[in-house]
Amino acid sequence: MLSHRERVLKALNHEEPDRVPLDEPPWRLDVWISLKNYLRVDDDEKVRKFLGVDFRHLSVGVSEEFKKKAVFVYPFGYFKIVGESLLEDEWGIRYCVASNGWYNKICYHPLANAVVGDIDSYEFPSLDVAGRFEEAEKRGRMFKDVYVLEGFMEQTLFEWAWHLRGFNKFILDLYRNEKFVNKLLDRLMKYRIDMGKRFIDIGVDIIRLGDDVGMQTDMIIQPHIWREYFKPRMKKIIDTLKSYSRNSIYIFYHSDGYIEPIIPDLIEIGVQILNPIQPECMNPVEIKRRYGDKIVLHGTISVQRTIPFGTVEDVRKEVISRIVECGKNGGLIIAPAHTVCP
Repeated sequence: MLSHRERVLKALNHEEPDRVPLDEPPWRLDVWISLKNYLRVDDDEKVRKFLGVDFRHLSVGVSEEFKKKAVFVYPFGYFKIVGESLLEDEWGIRYCVASNGWYNKICYHPLANAVVGDIDSYEFPSLDVAGRFEEAEKRGRMFKDVYVLEGFMEQTLFEWAWHLRGFNKFILDLYRNEKFVNKLLDRLMKYRIDMGKRFIDIGVDIIRLGDDVGMQTDMIIQPHIWREYFKPRMKKIIDTLKSYSRNSIYIFYHSDGYIEPIIPDLIEIGVQILNPIQPECMNPVEIKRRYGDKIVLHGTISVQRTIPFGTVEDVRKEVISRIVECGKNGGLIIAPAHTVCP
């Protein structure tokens, strides 16, 4: 029987392991607590061991300085409360909390009215402060020899740009305000490179990049727009981090929805793991057939249909069919296609 680490590395290298590796989604805190209560455990690691998860995730923390001004808002994390049901994060982005308290949405964008000259004066949260990487370093030391470590840098460029600018405005910027877009994306690119180097210093095996650029049946932005603005910057992030690492690292790319037109581009710039292959939008079997010798499929289990509305047997059948149809010669990691909701 292989260790967790050996099992994952075999699959990543397109060799069949003793079983298909399992990963976990980014959990909502309320769902995670419910899961621990269901299993009658009070320790996070007991849940992961029960589920057979072969990876451990490392993320960037909230600074200690920000925590002094903030409170922990269940189930979202640390925020400043700036109004009734209105939260603010370290970036100055504000979120309106839904009436049921389960969800939030962005309702204020700090660069909404900015011009090109304002971008340099807008302060990104510093990476060189207490609280940012201490927990990641601790988890890295704890799990490095047993599990494969993933460093989270999703919402890399496109998503964080529109979080700062506003979705509609940023989409218009892509067509009408090229200087603004290039200036903002270049700053975000440098920030992600610096962040990625910190994760590599900690010892991660996988850097998780990505942006949601797909919808249910098409892409949010046209492929030529993605290739103009995002492809070259993603390539620079990947090339820089791969050359910085003394050991081999794997590049993971996340996008929900339909992104088939840019899969060859992602392979070209060095992406090795594609997530989540959302089965309502792209057929995992077809993706495996066309690209399975070049990329690892990660995710693939429906969180729109099977997990929320299916029976236990429905979930079992989907997992088994995915292993049979997509697991040949390795290159498959099973996980929910996204966060499991309440």
